[in-house]
Amino acid sequence: MDAQTLPQHHSASSNKPGGGNRVAVPRLHYYYTTTFLLLTAVSLNSETSSERICNIFQVLISLKMFGGRPIECWLPAEYKSSWEDYTEMYCWARNTYVTAFEDDNLPEVVNREYTMVSYYQWVPFFLVYVAFSFYAPCLLWRLFYDKSGIRLKDIMAFANDKANVVPNQRQANIRGLSAHLSSVFKHRFRIGEKHPYHHKVFKIFNVRYYESYLTYLYLAIKSMFLMNVLMQMYFMSRFLELDSHRYYGYGILYDLIMGRGWKESSNFPVVTYCDMQIRILGHVQRHTVQCVLVINIFTEKIFFILWLWYTLLSFISFGSILSWIFGSIPFNQRRQFVARRLELADVNFEKSRYRHELDEFVRDYIKIDGIFVLKMITIHSGILMCTDIVDQMWDQYLEESGNQVIREIIEEKNYGDDYDRSQSAVSIEPKSVYRQK
Repeated sequence: MDAQTLPQHHSASSNKPGGGNRVAVPRLHYYYTTTFLLLTAVSLNSETSSERICNIFQVLISLKMFGGRPIECWLPAEYKSSWEDYTEMYCWARNTYVTAFEDDNLPEVVNREYTMVSYYQWVPFFLVYVAFSFYAPCLLWRLFYDKSGIRLKDIMAFANDKANVVPNQRQANIRGLSAHLSSVFKHRFRIGEKHPYHHKVFKIFNVRYYESYLTYLYLAIKSMFLMNVLMQMYFMSRFLELDSHRYYGYGILYDLIMGRGWKESSNFPVVTYCDMQIRILGHVQRHTVQCVLVINIFTEKIFFILWLWYTLLSFISFGSILSWIFGSIPFNQRRQFVARRLELADVNFEKSRYRHELDEFVRDYIKIDGIFVLKMITIHSGILMCTDIVDQMWDQYLEESGNQVIREIIEEKNYGDDYDRSQSAVSIEPKSVYRQK
């Protein structure tokens, strides 16, 4: 997803308790997993050791210790040296089959196709496909979120303005952001209330101006990330054509628990056989050679690491979805979120005193997407920036409401501000008189 509109692992609030667990979850999918898959695919497709060494994952995925080629075949002494490259290229392209090394005889010719190992040539292409699958939800987010009229990218850039370190500029930015967000949230309609629809005929297009459009879109994208992880775990098993276990990963763990080491696993055979048919003087001769799939020594570890990562990522994604659902949808949670920000802005704020005004402020003024935007500001710019914006929007709401209780609140707040300024003036005046003397 867009680097400026979704939580990032390096945001201002990533070091705060409670903020970091939700910050990096989308990025784990569309950035880290995609990058790892693409770089692994490039490395698996490298032919020489020098190309692998140049790769950024050279320590993790270099195949130099396993040899310079993905397959090595043993040839009888009567074969000429020029036949070696052709034999290995032929066996790599035409697939190999596996059988137990302890068996005295190879399987019958008609039965050898049932033990074919045919996936290893397609591993780089499969990883590229998986990388695109992890990035696809990010593309959908970029396509739909901007249609809502809420310019999240610009809002986050404004909240992260470097000039915010200057007090006057910070206050100006906060007032500008508060006015802009208040205007935007007013145009978010709720079901059951009258609203000037933008589209009179095709009213389905008005859904992007619904009060919770961004929130539900974000949850849908996170759900797509989770479904994609689960689907990739299933596709991995189908791609590897497993026979001993239905789902890859669980079978590997079962093999390890049962004491079967990496070399004994049939999921990624290392020693295989290849049948070549060569036409010599009009006669077709069949030759069987024994080969070592060097690439499988490495591919097995990569797929097992991916399976472990998918498993961890699925649990993290599921927990993140639940966190956002129960933290953004229920009214009580949204009300609590705003009340905490107002309490941080004013230690004397009593939510029990302004229960009716606070409910109306959360339900009719900020609405569901407003809470979503404020949470994004908290994640990207920190809780203090979000607190100041909520406090400013609260003051605007009180001024617009205009009842007696609200006028008293504003008068008390203005009196407090005037008192603070008078106190600061008194503390400065003796110093100025002293300088005149």
